[in-house]
Amino acid sequence: MIISIGREKMDAFKVLGNENRMRMLRILLMQSRHISGLAKELNISVPVALRHARILEQAGFVERQKAGNTHFLVVPEKAANRIKKALGLFEKSLVIEVAKGTKMLEALKKISGLKIEETKEGAFITEVEGKKGYYLYEVNGKLPSKPIDSLKINKNLEIEFKQLLPVVGKKISIKIK
Repeated sequence: MIISIGREKMDAFKVLGNENRMRMLRILLMQSRHISGLAKELNISVPVALRHARILEQAGFVERQKAGNTHFLVVPEKAANRIKKALGLFEKSLVIEVAKGTKMLEALKKISGLKIEETKEGAFITEVEGKKGYYLYEVNGKLPSKPIDSLKINKNLEIEFKQLLPVVGKKISIKIK
């Protein structure tokens, strides 16, 4: 897949073929970041992060937004769907086999990249591939009506995990009339 940038043409697979750039895009799809914050999160130096950011900018996958003297990297809306599709091509699909009627919790415990916390209130996914937080899961593109510790698997399905991110800087007051 070749993408045009002005007079220059770039191979999108070459741009996305670098693990650091892929990780940058995954982070930026969720939230804009300052380059030094990205570098810290990726455990790379700021100059290396800047070099990768410039390549992503040239490809049209990210843009810089200015807030005072600070520059933030964001994924433009027009590029977000293209990036998600491209990232899907690079994702390694994991297949596990379970017996019919197996509880979802037992199936998920077989996956090494997941951490699950079990409490009196239920089981919660607290880490996916080293990224800590709380996660929802979708079954075949829809939120299930049952929690992971009671949902039984009775047919082939696909699971997708989505991290819950806190909303920062928003305060709402609700008053009763």
